Amino acid sequence: TYPNPWDFHNNDKKLASADHYQKVVYYDLNEIAMGAPLGGKCFLETANNKKIKIHDWCGGPAAWETDGQLVSIPIWTRKFLKGTVQQIGVLDTRNMELKILRKSFSVLDIRSFDKATIYGYDSPIHKTKTVTFDIEKEKIEVLIKLTQ
Repeated sequence: TYPNPWDFHNNDKKLASADHYQKVVYYDLNEIAMGAPLGGKCFLETANNKKIKIHDWCGGPAAWETDGQLVSIPIWTRKFLKGTVQQIGVLDTRNMELKILRKSFSVLDIRSFDKATIYGYDSPIHKTKTVTFDIEKEKIEVLIKLTQ
């Protein structure tokens, strides 16, 4: 279904926060390999024209938490012995901190984010697995303070 990791666009309503003050925007999206999902730079843009880089290699689509202060974003990472994988990044827009959680996935298709739980699919085309991911129970691999 649309949107998915192969087909998502910046005009998707899902990329805006509930209050429509903030929006996740992607730039320079390309296939990460022939026929593979998309990856590119990801920014947080606000209604007062601030543009803050979230990460250099994000996938999509992102999903806002129902209260609109957190957003989950698939982040591409190269891992020794595993190759290119995705990890879940959670951006806290109040503190401007990006937490990249340790667990890795093949291809994330994040569908929703309610309270502390992210719902979606891993490998949505081949050997699909349902993802129910509690961000409060997972280990943080990297914590990045974003500059405004």
